This record gives sequence, C-alpha cells and structure tokens, in this order.
Amino acid sequence: MASCNKKSNTYCSVYGCSTFYNSGSDISFHSLPKENTNKIKWINKNGTSQMIDRRQAWILRLRMDTVSLKKTQIKICSQHFVKEDFILPDFKVSRARLTREAVPSQNLPKLSITSKSPLKRKSPKKRFLSPSADELEVAKTCDFDLVIYPLHLHSESNLTDKSNYVEDNVISQEMATQIVTVTSADAQVQVTSGAIFVPFVSLIDTSKKLNTMTGIPTFEILNQIIYLFSKEYPDTRCHRLSIKERLILVFIKLKQDLSFAVLAILFKAVSGETCRALYNSFIPLLANILRPLIYWPSKTEIISNNMPRCFKNFIETRVVLDCTEISVQSPKCLSCRIKLYSNYKGTYTFKFLVGISPGGLITYISKPYGGRASDKIIFEQSGLVNKMSKFDAVMVDKGFLIDTICDSQSIKVIRPPFLRNKKKFTKEESLLTKNIAKARVHIERINQRLKTFKILQNKFPWAHAHLMDDIMTIIGGICNLCVPIFGEDKFNDV
Repeated sequence: MASCNKKSNTYCSVYGCSTFYNSGSDISFHSLPKENTNKIKWINKNGTSQMIDRRQAWILRLRMDTVSLKKTQIKICSQHFVKEDFILPDFKVSRARLTREAVPSQNLPKLSITSKSPLKRKSPKKRFLSPSADELEVAKTCDFDLVIYPLHLHSESNLTDKSNYVEDNVISQEMATQIVTVTSADAQVQVTSGAIFVPFVSLIDTSKKLNTMTGIPTFEILNQIIYLFSKEYPDTRCHRLSIKERLILVFIKLKQDLSFAVLAILFKAVSGETCRALYNSFIPLLANILRPLIYWPSKTEIISNNMPRCFKNFIETRVVLDCTEISVQSPKCLSCRIKLYSNYKGTYTFKFLVGISPGGLITYISKPYGGRASDKIIFEQSGLVNKMSKFDAVMVDKGFLIDTICDSQSIKVIRPPFLRNKKKFTKEESLLTKNIAKARVHIERINQRLKTFKILQNKFPWAHAHLMDDIMTIIGGICNLCVPIFGEDKFNDV
C-alpha cells in the first residue's frame, strides 16, 4: 500500500523560494525569532563588528520588507541554513531545532522586489514640438504671416473658436494676434513649469538678507567660515546639499529657530530627519571653528587704545561680568528639574556667565549651569580669578558676592554700593552708581545681541541640551564678528 504524503498551506516566506510543507520531506520550517531574545555578532556594510538583535539579523539577511513582516505566519524553510545551524544535525529527530546563533545563509534572495521601471515620459519641450492641425489651418487663411508657436491650446473656448474660423475660412488680424499672444503665454508656462529649480540659498543675495536669515553680517565672513570648514572637515562622500547650503541651514536654525520640517521645505533636496541629523553633527564642528574668536585678551590689549571714555574712572577693569538665562523645556528627570529651576525666572533655565572686555568684545562664556546655581558659585567654578593678575578689577552687579574670592587674589571688585541700613545714598555713592551703570550697561547690550538668535529666545528643547555649550560658543563667536557695540567716537583720543 503506497504511503500518502500530507501537504498543507505552510510555505517558505523568503522571496523567490517556492518550498511547501510535505510530511514526506526532510525539509523543516522555522519561525522568525522573537524581538530582543538574544543578540548575535554582525558585520555591517562598513566592515565593523557590532551586536544586533537576532530577529533583525534574519530580516536583513532575508531582505524582508514591512509588507512581508505584517503577515501573521512567517516561516523559513531549512534550505536557507547550513548543517551547523541545527541542534543534533546527524540525528533524525521529529522536529529539527536551530541553535540560538543560527542565521539564514543559503539561497538568499538577491532582491526583495523586482519590477520593471516605468517608461519615462517625454519632456514638455519634446511633447509640444509640432503645432496642431487647427493652428496650421488658421495660419493658411490669414492675410498676413502668422507665426504658430509649438504648443496646443488647452482651453475649450479657444478650440471652439478655432473650429468656427476654419469653417467660415475667415479670420481677422486682431483675433489672430490674440491667438498668438495666448499661445505664447501658454508656451512659456508649459515649457518652464516644473522644470525650474531655484535653490533657496540663491534667494539670499544681499548682506541684509544674509544677516536676517543667518545672523552672519557679510558674505565675506560666510565665505571664510565655508573655507575653514571645508579645510578642517572635507567631505568624504557625496551630499545632496553643498557645504554652503548645509552651513546656511544650520545658521538659519540658530537665527530663526525654524522647525526641521520647515527647513526641509526650504531645502527641497533633504527630509526633516536629514536636517535634524545634519544640525546635530554640524554644531560641534562649527563650535570648534568659531571657538578661537572668544579669547582672553592681555592687559596691554585692553588698556592701549581699547578703553572707552565711559571707563575713564575704572581703567583697571579687566572684565565686565553678568549672567544670562535661557529658558529650557522641563526634563523628565526630577533631579534635573531641581537643578534647572530658576526662582528669578520662575521656570527651568540654563545659566551662563558672560564676560566682555571694556571695549565690548566677548572674552568669556562659561559652561551651562542650571538656573538654581548662584552667580557666586558660577564665578568661583569658572576659574576667571586665575586668568587675572594682581590689582586687576572686575565689574559686576549686586548679585555677585565675590569679595572674599577676589580679595584672596588681590583683585578689586567694582560693584554698585548697597543701601543696607541707610535711608539714602551719599552724593559720592550716587555718582559711583551712575558711573558704574553707565559702563556696565554694555554687557546688557551684548546679552541682548546674543538673544537676537531666536533659538535662545524660545524655549530650548531638552533633547538638544547636549549641544547648548557649543551653540553659545557659535553665537558668541558670530557676535564678535558683528559691528562693535561702541562707535569709534566713544574711545579715548590717541
């Protein structure tokens, strides 16, 4: 009696494999591994080794797409494995089992989907090379030379009019001129629509537009940044955007704080996720290039010809200090929320210590601190005392209670006097407060210039908190390249 081999609807899900289950066959079927069961060693396209999920390794090896993965029953036959992938391969068992490291390696698909590419449509120029029969007939009936443009008239009214003119075999010169005019206008639209791509950066053609969009004052500075960036970080692969376009994209994000979706619309060649990745990778590189613009000048540089007249009573001043706060999104971590909450602002903030020279140049920007940190603690941890010499002076506001720290290094603190238990200031104290405020107001102008970049005006995203230090360095460097806050007439005569 002949044995009956049972068949079922179970089949191999690998593209190009036509194996079905048969009880009389030695071929076994195996399901996809579950997610996060175990990790295996994987060699990626770059040739480097990494640990990935076993299920993901099967998907990559078998070239499965999202449509295939939606199926409820996904089975892989044993013809895609080698003998060493099975447990007890030399013994005949009722149900073959794979090892925990087994990955398909035999009879792999070359492509998951094969389809013929669609026929390419003719370009608009080739599509409308010859005039219609109606247009030629109208031209023959004219009493003057009529130039027929190589385009069809798509308007129903125009088609009706032309057929009437052909039947009557009469046409006036005015109507013929009108047909030619309409045809010419339509020809321009048909030939050029969809064929012209204007890069967004080409619209930024003046220094005013450049400053508005990016915060960079002139094209000379932009070209120099592009040159330095290309020299330090040359491209190692092809990109859809040039280095100039990528740098402008990053600076537009800093200046205008546009979303990545909007940037993807402006720069049509990339997606929003590409803009995000480009932004995250370019910020540290730009910070390395612009960091030398924020430097600590020598005492000779400050005193010689760079001391404004408003500092004539404070010529020993080496630096003017103030703290500025940037609003940030509420983090999920409770400890971070405690450190970031600012009682002064009533919200979560990053706090920076900013120092400028008497001439208005940014000479120091601290690391970001939480809004809870006091001005005294930030100054103490900044190490600015070690950068100054004996008998130098530092100008601060009343929030900097740093007398003890500065006295230990013989550094003078220039600060408005406190009223304390007095009813009013003396005449000398009032004049001192006035002179200090007149000189110190310029660091407030610097803080205002920093916050012309809207990324510092709006609530800063917590997901980009790791970029905050580099962003402040970039913006501070660009501010140092802008027009000085002091005019030439504000300095002492040489």
